[in-house]
Amino acid sequence: MTDRSPVRRELEASIRSLLPSPEAIKGITARQTPTTAVAGVGGLLAGYAWGWIRGRRSRKRRQR
Repeated sequence: MTDRSPVRRELEASIRSLLPSPEAIKGITARQTPTTAVAGVGGLLAGYAWGWIRGRRSRKRRQR
């Protein structure tokens, strides 16, 4: 493999700094992340509602 450029090494280091450490990941349990689950379900419901409303609008336009 070729040696990585300094720009690539800097980019990889900045991306790694955003990610949680392996120790932090091991400490997370399913009970500690209800906010993430609520946000995911809320996002799904919001996407469904947005699609449903958008679909109704397009059907109304076709009927005229």
